[in-house]
Amino acid sequence: MSFALMRGFRPLSRIVHPSLVNSYFLGGPSLKSTIPIANGTAIQPVFSPQNPTANMAVFTTSDHWKIERVVAVAMLAIIPGSFVYDSALMNYLLAATMAIHAHWGMEAVLIDYCPRKALPFANLIRYAMTAIAFGGLCYFNYNDMGLTKALKALWALH
Repeated sequence: MSFALMRGFRPLSRIVHPSLVNSYFLGGPSLKSTIPIANGTAIQPVFSPQNPTANMAVFTTSDHWKIERVVAVAMLAIIPGSFVYDSALMNYLLAATMAIHAHWGMEAVLIDYCPRKALPFANLIRYAMTAIAFGGLCYFNYNDMGLTKALKALWALH
């Protein structure tokens, strides 16, 4: 018995209508190129941008990765620090790092799972949701008890 049958997996054509599983829905041909090897052809994930100078970012990819890691490590100090030193500054730092961390996490999810043609719209939604989340957290910090006092109140419930 095959692994697919043991786990209960079904072909995609049995789950959804076959017209939805075509190259247009899946984003067309991939940007990944194939590299031939001696015994056949192997697919190697080689990034080849269509126009490398059109969308030049302020940061390189490695700089962005380093900043993500700095924010993640900073959160290791900000989260417990906001409970020890409960102040407005720590609440706003916590709100900002939580929003940007979630924003970058959703970017990774969208890049991995979103069809290429839907990515601009998905990014627009991601930016809107990040702005709404950050605004909501700041509103809660300013007009209510703040994030850390709210979490302490939740933990105090029996």
